[in-house]
Amino acid sequence: MTVPHRPAPQRGVFDEPYWHHVAAGELRLQRCSGCGAFRYPPGPVCPECLAEEHDWAALSGTGSLLAWTVFHRRYFPEIPVPYVVAAIRTPEGPILIGNVVGTRDSRLSHGMPMRAVYEDVDTTDGPLRICQWTCLDDPSHFEE
Repeated sequence: MTVPHRPAPQRGVFDEPYWHHVAAGELRLQRCSGCGAFRYPPGPVCPECLAEEHDWAALSGTGSLLAWTVFHRRYFPEIPVPYVVAAIRTPEGPILIGNVVGTRDSRLSHGMPMRAVYEDVDTTDGPLRICQWTCLDDPSHFEE
């Protein structure tokens, strides 16, 4: 099996725990210990109450398709076109951006249930596991 090659993500100073959890197959985001608000992207203080204390809370790994676009132009030589980039609204509140895989773009529809999937890729920084999205349960949405 060939491991796909992807550009290395631009990691911020507060991102390392996110990547650690994704490597373990878990979708977790920084959450304020004071008020419970999610911090996405992660940061030093809560944007709601300015508390510094936080944990990394597990998300369900599900969501609904809020918006998407299909890229037909090759911006990264490593990623074959066309590919879909989508905004997924999680039941916990945060809207996450990621690629949609395993589903034809012509079958996508607003509000479609989605689930997180993890893909092992090779980057210029070395091997990495990334979070992607696919249609939740309906087999009619998967490529034939």
